[in-house]
Amino acid sequence: MNIKPGLKLPMVVTGASEETARRLAANDAAIKRLARMDSIELADEAPKASAQIVLDEATICLPLEGIIDFSAETARLAKEQGVLEKEIKQLTGKLGNEKFVANAPDEVVQENRNRLAAAEVKLEKVEAALKRLED
Repeated sequence: MNIKPGLKLPMVVTGASEETARRLAANDAAIKRLARMDSIELADEAPKASAQIVLDEATICLPLEGIIDFSAETARLAKEQGVLEKEIKQLTGKLGNEKFVANAPDEVVQENRNRLAAAEVKLEKVEAALKRLED
């Protein structure tokens, strides 16, 4: 996502229990230093355009609006999607060719099957990331 490594982001925590809020407050300085956070805030709702992770009852959010160029990220992912779709089409064609499968060494055929499976998994992840950016 091309976030500068030294950039400190604010952390917004939603749905935190009283115990979690107490722990966050007690360990504020250490969390900010170790996680490279600018601040830690409690909120009722997740900020728009934020990366989120659920941890027990709480959701930790990193607001990314203004940090990431969403149109550039969408374009990058769309380009990667096209490359993966082309690779999948090529590998599917190759593995669908009976002559290739019959004449190629078993390790070459297996390598192509592994590459196809990996490309399909990666394509699913890229498509999910694109969907998240559209929402």
